[in-house]
Amino acid sequence: MTLEARTREAVREELERLIDAYGEVPVRRETVTNDPEFFARGRELAEEGWLGDAGAWVTDDENRVLLIRHPGAPETWGTPGGGHEPGEGLDETARREVREETGVECTLTGLYYARWKTIAHAEDPERRLHMLTVEFEGEYDAGDADASGDGEVLEARWFAEVPDALHEIPATNVDE
Repeated sequence: MTLEARTREAVREELERLIDAYGEVPVRRETVTNDPEFFARGRELAEEGWLGDAGAWVTDDENRVLLIRHPGAPETWGTPGGGHEPGEGLDETARREVREETGVECTLTGLYYARWKTIAHAEDPERRLHMLTVEFEGEYDAGDADASGDGEVLEARWFAEVPDALHEIPATNVDE
């Protein structure tokens, strides 16, 4: 089985598992083109079992949302999240990333969106990989919002009102 077929099947299986566990979600499909070097890195990750990335829109009992700022875009806020590690489901990825980036434990309560991305090699578009990005809805369980000490996150904070400078959260409309 080709790597394209394996990644397509892995994304399909993970998406089905998440829908069974958390309910229906609109799936946005898109195709992007990667330059050869970036595609090669994605291929290496896929061969190791990488599936994509996940994050969570976590709220607390006061209906505040937990957001973070990264060094690469310090003027904007976004949801905690990050890359999948082989051997975990994307729901595990989301919970781990929230914990690592903010110190907060959460319970995932639903799926907000899913994006199935087909990645095509810029010089040979027949070479393709598939990945899945998922954003969950979550509820605060425990912990104090605090940025990680490794410099990956500049700040983690609860917001009663979502700031204007918010990273775009993908639309939930379905691409057929």
